[in-house]
Amino acid sequence: MLGVTIGNTDGNIIDFVVFGILHGLSTKWYMVPVVAAIWFVVYYVIFRFAITRFNLKTPGRDSEVASSIEKAVAGAPGKSGYNVPAILEALGGADNIVSLDNCITRLRLSVKDMSLVNVQALKDNRAIGVVQLNQHNLQVVIGPQVQSVKDEMAGLMHTVQA
Repeated sequence: MLGVTIGNTDGNIIDFVVFGILHGLSTKWYMVPVVAAIWFVVYYVIFRFAITRFNLKTPGRDSEVASSIEKAVAGAPGKSGYNVPAILEALGGADNIVSLDNCITRLRLSVKDMSLVNVQALKDNRAIGVVQLNQHNLQVVIGPQVQSVKDEMAGLMHTVQA
């Protein structure tokens, strides 16, 4: 329709330069930023409308936000920068945790009693979100520091149970 003829292998900036700009105006490479700007506006308007109209939960749009940054970092943050003892307490204590693991951004836990888990206390201690998968499994979204938090928590659980 627009006559843009840019070949690509991965669709990245290198392809755009090599197969578009370097081949001259015959590829009509200058239309790519125009189309990209139009698509940006279309996506922004549609998703902004959908998120606000249907009150979709997205990171940072929780109904209750931690009362203050000072409260969130209060206590004894370890090398991860998180107050791991408070997070462990919000999970119902070491005795409530059956298994502890992590992926790239989340603590993955199995707990004995989900009613002992205090979601608001987790969020007050800088957890980005909490996903309850079922009666005994949950994920606490921490971010890229999750490995340090998990290691500190495992060490703390080991000393508490010893």
